[in-house]
Amino acid sequence: MKTPTESLTSTLLERVDMLLHGHQAPLEWGNPLLSSTPRSHAVHDLAIRTEALEHAVREIALDLQKLSVKT
Repeated sequence: MKTPTESLTSTLLERVDMLLHGHQAPLEWGNPLLSSTPRSHAVHDLAIRTEALEHAVREIALDLQKLSVKT
């Protein structure tokens, strides 16, 4: 049986995976981590990924805030 902390950690990890899954591109042309990707394309993709991370952090922060109010 999971402890409440383990359950919360598992839920948060699942949430992060769900929120960021759409932005996990394979290492092929167009991926900003490859030197063969044009700079403008890489910057655009990194900006989108940064925005997704910001959104995920805000959602997780709200979930944690709700949990802290309940306890």
